[in-house]
Amino acid sequence: MMELQHWIIGPQLIGVIFIITGFIQKRFPPRKINAFYGYRMPSAMKSQQTWDEANRYAARYMMRSGVMLTIGGVMITAFLGLLNLDEDTYMMINAMLLIPSAIGSCVMLVVSTEKHLSRTFDNNI
Repeated sequence: MMELQHWIIGPQLIGVIFIITGFIQKRFPPRKINAFYGYRMPSAMKSQQTWDEANRYAARYMMRSGVMLTIGGVMITAFLGLLNLDEDTYMMINAMLLIPSAIGSCVMLVVSTEKHLSRTFDNNI
């Protein structure tokens, strides 16, 4: 039987973090443009309208991608459990999945939100 840490540490952890962060941002959206909380790319900070839309979109995107990462991570963990790997090999594979899933999710969040903003607003805003 797999240890509890195997079910917690992995891409599913990034998924849960994304779900929680997206929920908090959706439930408590940043009201005004600021440098501390919210989706803070220059395109989002051009006006209050772009700020509101970027944060609304980013929160929903984080929750959706978080669900996909969580489901995928649990499936990968279950599959790796069937392989009877030694602890070091398991942790190496897990790290090789965890790091790219974290970086990739953040990159895709920015790319997707930037595309959404460019489709929604013209360049004058």
